[in-house]
Amino acid sequence: MLINKLSLEPGEEILKIARKHWFVITTQLIGAFMTAIVPLIMLGFFVELPKFVGGPEINLSGHASMITFGVATWLLLSTLSAFVVWTHYYLDLWVITDRRIIAVEQIHFFNRNVAIFRLERLQDIEFKIKGLIPTFFNYGTISAQTAGHMEANFSSPHMPNPDELQNIIQKAMDARLTDLNNKPNLSSFDSAGE
Repeated sequence: MLINKLSLEPGEEILKIARKHWFVITTQLIGAFMTAIVPLIMLGFFVELPKFVGGPEINLSGHASMITFGVATWLLLSTLSAFVVWTHYYLDLWVITDRRIIAVEQIHFFNRNVAIFRLERLQDIEFKIKGLIPTFFNYGTISAQTAGHMEANFSSPHMPNPDELQNIIQKAMDARLTDLNNKPNLSSFDSAGE
């Protein structure tokens, strides 16, 4: 499992693991299923059409092996596209810990981007829910901006409950900043002892 392969710091605790909303993968899988049945519908259409139009009956028995090969190839490609959809859903995730956000984006089967953002460097986190269906199912895009010598923005679309994710990240960020501010500065103790 991908989460087991992420290396956490000593004492770091996972607060939330978020994947894209289930509605998004469902619609994509339904699209892959609809694409898979297209050749079967077309085949039935060409066989039954002459009966309705009154034309000569089409005999496809001489082309059975070619039709079978074409339909099998189409079904194989449709199944492959469904696996691509599932892979993207399962491997695209945000792991929110009490110290960092680990954003994993599966680009292709053998191409993955893992970005790690420290909570103390976050400047702004916002979410957008745009449209009727995302509002109804409560999913949207969550974006964050980090501080540093080069400002970096990162965002992820179709995240479930983006207001809850923003709240979890904001609380973790506040707790992390409080924890860092309350720790004694070790360099001041070293210079005082000299």
